Amino acid sequence: MPRDRPDDNRPESMRLHPADARAYWMASKIPSDQFLLYCFDTGPDDVDAEVVRLLERSARIDVLRRHVTDAPLGLDYPRWTSAYPRTDAIIVHRTPRTWSECLDAISASFEHQVDPRVSVWSLQLYSQVPDAPGGTGPAIVAVLQLSHAAADGALASKTARDLFGTHRLPPATESTSRSTGTELAFAVRAAAALPLRVALMVRGGLRARRDALALGRATDSGSIPPPARSRALTTLDVPPTGRTSVRTIVLPKSDLHAEGTTVTAFALTAISIALQAFLDTPGDLAAEVTLARQTRGPARNNFGNVGVGLFTAEPDIRTRMLLISDDLAARRVRASHPLTEAARASQDEVEAHVPAFLAEWGVAQFDPTATPPTVTGNTVVSSVSRGNADLTLCGGGVRFTAGFPALSPAMSLTHGVHGIGTTVTIGITSNSAAVPDPDRYEALLRGALEQVRAALT
Repeated sequence: MPRDRPDDNRPESMRLHPADARAYWMASKIPSDQFLLYCFDTGPDDVDAEVVRLLERSARIDVLRRHVTDAPLGLDYPRWTSAYPRTDAIIVHRTPRTWSECLDAISASFEHQVDPRVSVWSLQLYSQVPDAPGGTGPAIVAVLQLSHAAADGALASKTARDLFGTHRLPPATESTSRSTGTELAFAVRAAAALPLRVALMVRGGLRARRDALALGRATDSGSIPPPARSRALTTLDVPPTGRTSVRTIVLPKSDLHAEGTTVTAFALTAISIALQAFLDTPGDLAAEVTLARQTRGPARNNFGNVGVGLFTAEPDIRTRMLLISDDLAARRVRASHPLTEAARASQDEVEAHVPAFLAEWGVAQFDPTATPPTVTGNTVVSSVSRGNADLTLCGGGVRFTAGFPALSPAMSLTHGVHGIGTTVTIGITSNSAAVPDPDRYEALLRGALEQVRAALT
């Protein structure tokens, strides 16, 4: 079910929600930009005229027409300030590229994160890709790069839909630049409110402890599923110090359909089989699965990762899928339980009153080189439906869409499962530190998908 999103009619300047501010600060330690790929059939329209259309639409999309302004002296949280999208945000690559060369270019782009203080997005258009999957003719490939501070996966998909759609958007509002004096006034006001914020933070901390204890009692009594247990490290759980690669597997949605389960569970089952074949000693594996959460006020990041067991000890594929489905369902039940929601809300209240300099200092203490003793999951699986296949570029219809979840210091293999219309694409992001031969892993996953299909027919 789609979540409610904040109204696009927002003030010209507003504080970043603490969750978004953390994403903004943390990006300097762990690159986290999202890369949303959309492949279109080549259409009759001129690409330069299309760029003009896209820029005009981007000026009407709240996410794309804002950038981050840091508060003077760090006295307050950064602010979203309004500005017209930059004309250099869209780059057209006119030289023909094979699909493999296109994927290589995308993986190379991971090294160049956007600066949200300048622009939260960029768009790369590969205008001549003769052998892209999903069709017989040449294609145009669009890759929307978006700062994670600006949007989570669901909001990023909505933003891309607004950009590549043909539906009417609200009129662009006039952008007004804010003076340094205005921003300083916001910061001084925040500094003056510091004693009150500290008092509210302490009061909220007492409530958060009470709600956390209530959640713990319910867990102990068995009335709510327990949290996922941690797993041991594998050779996948290493820093991405080598070459990063991306691969895609484009399939009809019907190929990942099984009665009584979901596309996500189907993909998780196939990934469990592929990892068994890939790892010398697979052991007890799990995946971090991204779950959408109810929107919290103006927050642009409303998601959490939960550990879901892959049950590699179960030899029967059908039974394994049911076990994975049940575990995923239990994680969803816990995540959406009223006691969990209450504990999250009270914790959010505490974070809302943490002074900005303390919050930023806390992020600065994170050591991206430290190896954790255990992990929630040995790989990441992010699954997002991007709606109907009614998007267009240069007059051509959309073939498929893909996404590539970011790697992290303890995760050098991730998976994105993204659907549009009747097509689903599994995007694979890997680093040579853990996956020296990405083509081999892609082949293993393709074979695993076939095994799951065969077991269910």
